[in-house]
Amino acid sequence: MSQGFSVRAGKLQEGSREIGDLQERCQIIAADAVDALARMTGSAGHADLVSALEGAEARGERTFGALTMAYQHVGVGVAASAENYANTERVIAGQAGTIFGRLR
Repeated sequence: MSQGFSVRAGKLQEGSREIGDLQERCQIIAADAVDALARMTGSAGHADLVSALEGAEARGERTFGALTMAYQHVGVGVAASAENYANTERVIAGQAGTIFGRLR
């Protein structure tokens, strides 16, 4: 016999908020990292070093941009799942009330 698991809409919603918090932290770190690379690029006096730092800055922006989109995608999916589970729970509760009301 297989064992199921329960899903709690409130926990999913809580997880969605946590993902949003992680996204915000990631954006702060990304902005700081890219800003640091930009400042190093501006102060570097060697052409090859400037070129390397500019490349690292561009890659950092792309990487953190992709990470932000991933956080957003997951956060939206978890929030939608929470809403679906909550709606399903309300429908089931309403149907149970109707069924038990008829038995009286």
